[in-house]
Amino acid sequence: MNDMKIYAFIGLPHHTEDVIYPGDSVLLRAKDEEQQQALMREVALAIRGDVINLSNGLIMIVTNSR
Repeated sequence: MNDMKIYAFIGLPHHTEDVIYPGDSVLLRAKDEEQQQALMREVALAIRGDVINLSNGLIMIVTNSR
């Protein structure tokens, strides 16, 4: 059975004003919501990941550990 892994977080400038420790995940900072959506699509397609839109506007991409 494969475990889920948080691959990336994609945030906006207001998400990254404070120090965020993403662990072993990638943290991408988009300049605006349009770029955030584009990065989300590109990364999710590249790794075949699932997208989770968090209630605070941060996007999390998860994948199966291989």
